[in-house]
Amino acid sequence: MYIGGWKMTLEELFGNSVLVKMVDFFLENRFWDYTKTDVAKHIGKSRQSVSDCWAVLEKHGIVVPSRKIGRTVLYKTNPESPIVKELSKLSLSIANTDIEGKNV
Repeated sequence: MYIGGWKMTLEELFGNSVLVKMVDFFLENRFWDYTKTDVAKHIGKSRQSVSDCWAVLEKHGIVVPSRKIGRTVLYKTNPESPIVKELSKLSLSIANTDIEGKNV
């Protein structure tokens, strides 16, 4: 998936499973919050597929609820998560390798 002209890096390395797409999406969009429906639309998967993987993201602290609008919960990347910190480093390393190797 391309966002802003750049291929999402973890997806390139680990494949395009729904979970990988979700993690990659949240790493690339860490400053904003999204509903599960928003995430599904952005990664091009069904709302059900996203919901099926959501527990993994929450269990490992990758995403956290950020606010509620009515009954709708919005989520964002958990910047305090050690997993998020390490995945961010990996993602940046992959991107730097692509730039240096001109695989962009």
